[in-house]
Amino acid sequence: MNYCDSLFSVNTDIGDKVAFVEVDSDVAVTYNALRARVKTFASYLLSVGIKAGDIVALHLYNGIDAIVVHSGVQYIGAVSCWIDPLIQPKGVVYHINETRAKLLITHCSKENLPSAIVDTTSVLHDLQLNDIYKKYTFAGANDSPFPWKMDDVCYIYYTSGTTSEPKGVMLTQKSHQNFTTITDRYWQPVDEASRHLCYVPFSHGFGSIFLIPLAIRYRAQLYILRSFHPGKAIDAIDKYAITHIYGVPSHYHQLLRFEGYHASLKKLKLAFCAASKLEIELMEKWEAVTGISLNEGYGLIETDCGITWRVGAKPLGTGHMGECPDPSLIEIGIFDNDNNLLSRGLVGEIVVKGASLMKGYLNKPEENERVFVNGWFKTGDKGYVSNENQLFLTGRIKDIINIAGIKVSPFEVEAVLNKHGAVAQSVVIAVEDALYGEVVKAYVQKQPSRTVTERELIKYVAQHLMNFQVPKTIEFVESFPLNAMGKIDRNKLRTI
Repeated sequence: MNYCDSLFSVNTDIGDKVAFVEVDSDVAVTYNALRARVKTFASYLLSVGIKAGDIVALHLYNGIDAIVVHSGVQYIGAVSCWIDPLIQPKGVVYHINETRAKLLITHCSKENLPSAIVDTTSVLHDLQLNDIYKKYTFAGANDSPFPWKMDDVCYIYYTSGTTSEPKGVMLTQKSHQNFTTITDRYWQPVDEASRHLCYVPFSHGFGSIFLIPLAIRYRAQLYILRSFHPGKAIDAIDKYAITHIYGVPSHYHQLLRFEGYHASLKKLKLAFCAASKLEIELMEKWEAVTGISLNEGYGLIETDCGITWRVGAKPLGTGHMGECPDPSLIEIGIFDNDNNLLSRGLVGEIVVKGASLMKGYLNKPEENERVFVNGWFKTGDKGYVSNENQLFLTGRIKDIINIAGIKVSPFEVEAVLNKHGAVAQSVVIAVEDALYGEVVKAYVQKQPSRTVTERELIKYVAQHLMNFQVPKTIEFVESFPLNAMGKIDRNKLRTI
């Protein structure tokens, strides 16, 4: 099943239905118009020498054009390589050199691109796309999408991972098809009347692997924000009668922070969170304000997005990701430090096996050897599977704080801090210490109009945790640094 198959199997009787809307510009496109643009762009790609198997780099913000470009690349059997649009031109050089992309489609003007790119790679500015839609006609491309083989790499996404260099995740037609099967079996709350809001970046998979195909397969409408801003999200919910929203925990913290937003949030039918573990306090507050559950799921770009879903079920605590899926689709296990499978209920590293897995990291043989063990992919996430077959995420292995050999989870400390009435959100990290190796430091964002001192919070935490878990210092911040996905950037906090 090609990425484009769902789009080109749309019933002709709904071809004039709006498929996607750009919220920032209020521009809409119907299914018929979208298919026409995709075929036209596919013809353009062929005319400039792009063929099946070639890599095309997409350095684009969320929008209808990004969907057209990605779909057009897939239509002819070329490989879409997504690059975070926030990466500066000098940073794009790394991705072009690593992938040897034949074409870069970017929001940056050619004059602002380094010679290392323009001297070796064809460049298309996104402002040229409208002219292409007008100038080119559907000619030269097949009447149907490219017939992908299951092991063909069809797209590449970059993840920061645990190394200093970004890693290109190679996803195949098989991984995409298996993820689609998992989604259709375990994700049900979608119909043609539903209206979905997307502000998560396409370049990170949440939008382009999950939301775009989901909307197309179920003939729903997807409303697209270029990036997240709580006020813009609320305006979109009101203006377009949005029913479904998707995000990461920091998005929901921001939406809940202002009481003026609460009336709009109550109009929603579904809210879903992924990419980072939810605290039970946030879930409870969301339900108290909106009247609906804050659903959650678990997955990685290396597994072609989602693995488990907790939709429509009450959370059993912080980190509850839902029931493990049918192992014939995707299998979840837990490793100890020696890569042995653990029994249920025991905490270790979450590992995954199945058709959804990536083919590997591009040009990273040593890293591939490290993360794949006997067919299992080591996620770097810590958790356990309960006796009831429920997956619980407890943290990131690399985020564990090592205090004189005693391991402390930052999420446990954050959970206590977040219960204090003056705390809106907290982030806990390790800082170096000459005596203990590492100690706990916390960053705290206060609730509006509330006051609290560092001493008061330290005393509060000391009443709930063991002494070595109590932060040695607490720093108050107006906001947290976020990465392009909208997740709190702990690495950046460590450099402050």
